[in-house]
Amino acid sequence: MLDLTSSLFLGVHHPAGRSGGWSSLTTGRAAALGEPAVARRVAARVAARLGAPAGVVHRSALHALVDVVDVLAPSAVIVDAGAYPLVRLAAGASAPVVRTFAHHDVDDLVRALAGAGPRPVVVTDGWCAACNRPAPLTALERVARAAGGTLVVDDTQAFGVLGPGGAGTWRWSGGRPVGAVQVVSLAKGLGAPLAVTAGPRDVVARLAVHGTRWHASPPTAADLRAADDATAPAAQRALEGRRRRLWWLVGALRAGLLRLGLGIVGRPFPVVHARGPDPARAARVLRGRGVRALVLAPACLPAPVLTFVVTAEHTPADVRRVLAAVRVAATSPTGPRPGVPRWPGVPR
Repeated sequence: MLDLTSSLFLGVHHPAGRSGGWSSLTTGRAAALGEPAVARRVAARVAARLGAPAGVVHRSALHALVDVVDVLAPSAVIVDAGAYPLVRLAAGASAPVVRTFAHHDVDDLVRALAGAGPRPVVVTDGWCAACNRPAPLTALERVARAAGGTLVVDDTQAFGVLGPGGAGTWRWSGGRPVGAVQVVSLAKGLGAPLAVTAGPRDVVARLAVHGTRWHASPPTAADLRAADDATAPAAQRALEGRRRRLWWLVGALRAGLLRLGLGIVGRPFPVVHARGPDPARAARVLRGRGVRALVLAPACLPAPVLTFVVTAEHTPADVRRVLAAVRVAATSPTGPRPGVPRWPGVPR
C-alpha cells in the first residue's frame, strides 16, 4: 500500500541500535531539577533557528502550550478560530477567559481584544495545514503588543520544512518575532518526539522551572538523542537535500492534480488538499488501487477534501501512481454518486 498519511515530512528516522546510546532511558528526575546537557543544546539550536533569544525543551507541544499560557498568567486568551485542536485544548486548560478571533483575521483580533484585560495572550498556528496559508504573524504580534499582550505561536507544522534551514513560518515570511513565544514539536519535521519553546529570556527562565517540567516525565534519552542528531550542524546539509526533494515531489503532485482539473487548496505544503465532489468515495477507490490517502474536514474549509501527505521518502514513481489512481477514482463507475457532479476537467 502506498501510504500518504504520515507527517514525517522529511522522512527522518532514528532507528534503534545506533552508536552512542544511553545508559538509562530516563533519570527519574523532574526536568526542572536539572536535565542533561543535550536538552539545553537542542533548545539553544532550535531557538536560534527560530530567531529567539532562548529556548527550553518540553515533553510535547501540548505540555509546552499549557505551561506557556499558565506562566504568562493572562487576563484572557484569544485563540485563532481555525487553530489546531491541540492549541485550543491548551488555551482552555488554565486560562480564565477564552475567546476566538476569525481565522487569520487581524481586524477581528482587534475587536476580540477589546475588553480582554491588561495581559491578553493571543494564540495561533504559524502555518495552517488545513487551508495551507501562513498566519500574518508580524501583524498579529503588533496588535497583541499594542494591547499589552503576548503572541504565542505553535509552528509545529512548518518547523523543519519551511524557511531557511527549516526555520519555520516566521523566517520563511521574511520576518522575526519581537517578543513572541514560539512552540515547535520536532516530531513532524525532524522525527524527534519532543518540543522546544522559544522566546524572551525571562519567559523561558520561568518556563524552565514551571508546570509540566515539574509534574510530567521529561523527554527520554532516546528522544533527546534523536533531537540532538537532527539539529546538529553536521546534519543540516543532508536535511537540506531532503527538503529540496520534498518540495519537488509536492510541486509534481500539485501540478498533476491541476492537470486533472482538480482544485488545490492554498500554497505549496507537504499536506496537499484536493477539492472534489465526493472525497470519501474517491479515497475508497484510491485504497482499492493501493493508495492510502485521507479525507479531512477542517473548520477553515467549506467542504471535506481529499488529502495526500507527501514526504521526502516518496518517489516520482509514487506521484505518478497517485495521479493514475486519482484519474481512476474520478472516472470509474464506482466514482461519483448519481446526482453528484464528476470532478471537473477529468475526461472519461
